[in-house]
Amino acid sequence: MKRRLLLLCGLIALLWSVELADWLSGGLLDALGALRPRTEIGLLQIFTAPFLHLGLQHLLSNTTALIPLGSLMLLEGGFWPVSVISMVLGGLATWLFSTHVVLGFSGVLFGWSGYLMARGFYARRPLGIVLSLLVLVYFGGSVASGIVPREGISWAGHFWGLLSGMAAAAWLPVKRPR
Repeated sequence: MKRRLLLLCGLIALLWSVELADWLSGGLLDALGALRPRTEIGLLQIFTAPFLHLGLQHLLSNTTALIPLGSLMLLEGGFWPVSVISMVLGGLATWLFSTHVVLGFSGVLFGWSGYLMARGFYARRPLGIVLSLLVLVYFGGSVASGIVPREGISWAGHFWGLLSGMAAAAWLPVKRPR
């Protein structure tokens, strides 16, 4: 449990440190690392964009969702594979379909949400189903709001992150309790 807590705190510290470095550089990291759709450099930016944010408010919004979702992902399992699948698969689809530059950790957060909501269906365990329903009730409104196209919101990153998390729930093996 202590390792899991350190991992979550480390991820939050990394995101905040990157934002501080971006601020100190005058936004240079955002300029270099934000995902640019359908460009060659954009393919590399799939791996940098999640760690960049459009200021403290954006990062604070993602951090407030990251704490409960990250905690649930660490308890449920699948933290690393779902994070990678959401970043890569969701990032590739965002790169392909987005109409504007994208950055922020919310694509991974939506991937975690999709995974946690769908996992109960695939696991067919009472605790997994309850967890899926709790995530759906608690984050369902944010998820629905986040995938609706609006000015200044990366609905494509949210949408493809959500679908990639749901795909991860279907693909990853279910660990049965002994």
